[in-house]
Amino acid sequence: MSDIIFYFHLLAAASWVGGAMLLFILGIGLRDKEAQKIVYHHIGPLYGYFESVVLVILLTTGGYMLWDKGLISVFESKGAFAELLWIKLILVGLITFATIVHMTISLKAHGRERSQREKIISRGTSLMIFFLNLVILYFAIQIRNIL
Repeated sequence: MSDIIFYFHLLAAASWVGGAMLLFILGIGLRDKEAQKIVYHHIGPLYGYFESVVLVILLTTGGYMLWDKGLISVFESKGAFAELLWIKLILVGLITFATIVHMTISLKAHGRERSQREKIISRGTSLMIFFLNLVILYFAIQIRNIL
């Protein structure tokens, strides 16, 4: 069972990171603001709902693997492995928070022009999510190498 959970976690992580990279590239690559607006208007909500489900899968499978492998007790210990787990857990908390903020603004502003404040927060959280993905991926690889 834990192998299946791991593969669901891996598939969800690939979907999460891949989707974020696609939207990041679209955001940079589409110089025509009108085309960008049209693309995000159509892709944004679909992607947002998909990514919300993927995030729940990541959090659920990640929590299950911590429990199943007996890694919860590692958080009480010291050492490199515990430090890696703590850092990854904190980063996952940050990316979850950034995603909630980003999704809230995106859903609230869908179909209308965003205020300047909404644009700044939305773009900031989007960049934060993108870069945190890469950092979390690094820590996930380090943790998997130890396991």
